[in-house]
Amino acid sequence: MSYQIIICITIFILSMGSYVVNKLPMSVTALTTMMLLVFTGCIEGGEALSGFANTNNIVIVSMFVVAAGLNRTRFIDKMSEKIIQISGGSFKKSFMGYLILAFILTNFLNSPLTVFAIVFPMCFAMSEAFGISPSKTMYPLVLVCIVCYTVLPLSSVITQCDMFNGYLEAYGVKDYTLTPMDFTYARLPLAIFTLIWAFTYGLKIAPEKPVIPIEVVSKKKEEKKPLNPFSETMGVVIFFGTIILMITSNFHGIPTWQISTAGAILTVLCGVLTEKEAIKALPLSMSFIYVGSLAMATALTNTGAGDIIGSWLSNVLMGTQNGYLIGGAFFIVTFIITQFMLNKAVYAIFIPIAILTCQALGANPLGPVLLAFSGSMSAIMTPMATPAIPMAMGAGGYDQKSLLKQGWLLSIILNIGYIAWVMTIYPAF
Repeated sequence: MSYQIIICITIFILSMGSYVVNKLPMSVTALTTMMLLVFTGCIEGGEALSGFANTNNIVIVSMFVVAAGLNRTRFIDKMSEKIIQISGGSFKKSFMGYLILAFILTNFLNSPLTVFAIVFPMCFAMSEAFGISPSKTMYPLVLVCIVCYTVLPLSSVITQCDMFNGYLEAYGVKDYTLTPMDFTYARLPLAIFTLIWAFTYGLKIAPEKPVIPIEVVSKKKEEKKPLNPFSETMGVVIFFGTIILMITSNFHGIPTWQISTAGAILTVLCGVLTEKEAIKALPLSMSFIYVGSLAMATALTNTGAGDIIGSWLSNVLMGTQNGYLIGGAFFIVTFIITQFMLNKAVYAIFIPIAILTCQALGANPLGPVLLAFSGSMSAIMTPMATPAIPMAMGAGGYDQKSLLKQGWLLSIILNIGYIAWVMTIYPAF
């Protein structure tokens, strides 16, 4: 193991320890981590600063402004009253509606972050309308956005299927190919379980009050003067126009960060928010956490930590004839590593290793490939896991401890459930 990797891992351990102890603000820990990585040469300064301009970070920041604009209008109050009427005054029925909406959207769009950015403002307002803290609903909502992603045989699944078949072809595998329905067979049962979990136990164990201040400007918390008719209308038009454009981005080709940024700018230009209100709506703490997490993930990737683990795993599995052990190793390792590295980087490393390992063993690679992908799409316990988590932390007022408390049991169930299910329907031998 190289000296650089040892330094990178040491910084990572110290960073995670600081998150858990929570004596320093998480944003301070994140930026300190980033600077230590730069000073020790684990990443270049340009790579570290690029996190501020990362498209996911832009979406996180700008969508909070667009959401604050909607909260500034009377539409939220009217919508909340209507939802209460439709649900017969039932909070749980209303909440289930938003979970189902997130489940559907996360299979049409290519980003759990985008889905959460679309759904959370409405779910946030609904929670407050029922007198429920958003800390009860934001984490269960983001669970559905993440774990239920790429389940149905739609555009995002088709894209992943083509990519993985390209891997199989590149490594000379001719007897096995993936179809979009394979993703559905492998992932739908655990996705449905997660949806039910979020509605029941996930809602139950979520904190009654925010652990840290919520970074959403709420109209109910700050009474403001009524907007003029033009600004009132534009606040609603901008929000839902932004959502529609984000949902249809695959058709018109406009990147989601450009859509959300334009929405944030229009929110101020149209007088929905003043400049001060828009600045106040910026979730700077969560943005800094994401930038620091991105720097850590980049450093782990650049130093080759993932490749080292992959090579070790491949050597360990050589000679085994236990399909559950093979599939389990690829799910568990990718699940753990994706808590600290970006999921696309993780499955880009481990899916080829899964294919090569199965080739050497004479095993069917489909199960391990699907498990390596599913493991990298099930990371839900750290802000580094996926960009949607920092956004949920800002909306729900969560720290690292509260993420672990809410996510550990579901994580164990996902590990056991995925391995048992996928390797049963796609046996290795």
